Amino acid sequence: MRIHYVVTSVMAIALAACTGARSPGGPDEGALLRETGLPAGVAARAERPPDPGRSPKDAGPASAAALNSRLMEQAARSSQETDLPVGTGDLLEVSVFEVEELSKIRLRVPGRGVIALPLIGQIQATGRTTSELEDEIRARLQGKFMHDPQVSVFLQEHNSQRISVIGAVRKGGVFNLTRPLRLADALALAEGLTEEADRQVYVIRRAPMAVVTAAANGAPPPSGSGTGGDGTAEVMAPIDLSELADGREDLNVQLRSGDVVQVPRAGSVYVGGSVERPGSFLLRGKTTAQQAIFAAGGVKDVADWSDVRLYRKAPSGKVEVTVYDLDAFEKGAPAPELQRNDVVVVGKHAGKAFFYGFLDFFKGALGVAKGI
Repeated sequence: MRIHYVVTSVMAIALAACTGARSPGGPDEGALLRETGLPAGVAARAERPPDPGRSPKDAGPASAAALNSRLMEQAARSSQETDLPVGTGDLLEVSVFEVEELSKIRLRVPGRGVIALPLIGQIQATGRTTSELEDEIRARLQGKFMHDPQVSVFLQEHNSQRISVIGAVRKGGVFNLTRPLRLADALALAEGLTEEADRQVYVIRRAPMAVVTAAANGAPPPSGSGTGGDGTAEVMAPIDLSELADGREDLNVQLRSGDVVQVPRAGSVYVGGSVERPGSFLLRGKTTAQQAIFAAGGVKDVADWSDVRLYRKAPSGKVEVTVYDLDAFEKGAPAPELQRNDVVVVGKHAGKAFFYGFLDFFKGALGVAKGI
């Protein structure tokens, strides 16, 4: 399975500089979820023993229809009309009443997130709402040019904020965020669950590598790491839809741009992280974690072979995390047999990510040079 590469000393230097120590106990997933904005309610739910009076969550036409109806109630209850922050690629229209030079100016937000306006100059647009932009434009005009200017900023196209809903839903796909959405809202946009959907779904979010590395080493996340630009890794949170439909507001996760809601089919496992084809896979007989990774196309070049995490819900309701090493499996160590609703996530190696990113850049530069 594993391909051994002969590389130059550049990789050795890069790996030595970027590889950090890992605690044998694995990452502090609770701290990681809290830092990335995934619900603290997941931990609270995990600590609560299952209700012995609850009927089994059997997937079937009637139960799927009933669950959809209850989830739609939660979506209606959680809907709210507030502004979303502006992002790269969004189209803004700025107007100042009775100022011709500043009337109906349309601006596409560039990659660096800064827009420029006559008389006003440059303004940081990304990460701010249209109301906040109106306030700053008004303050700048009032300070130098006019008394009580009437400013309006409209978001004509919202291209930067997207989420995905995939798996066992009626109409999955990529959806533009035009208002704040929660998990129940996203399922409503996808027109609800299919009859084969499981009752546990996964919210998958990209987190900065600095946050993931700190959590893996048992350290507090670094200050300001939420906006780090040094690469990202995948973090996931399992959500029980039956409990969400019962009114557990803490499980109705506030979604962010780039989030993926994965709805697996009943009797499946999820494989994600640094694999070629992440997604849910039906269990067909005895399946080990290693076989599931094969089914997902194998690991990527940047995968951390010593960081294969198995998430499993214990009878107590707590989600337990066990860390395995793919090298050990290849040397003959037994791989764990998977159970329904297990999640396998392959970590991302910071050193490898740096090296292969550098290698791709070098190849690209070499290709450009040859074309000259």
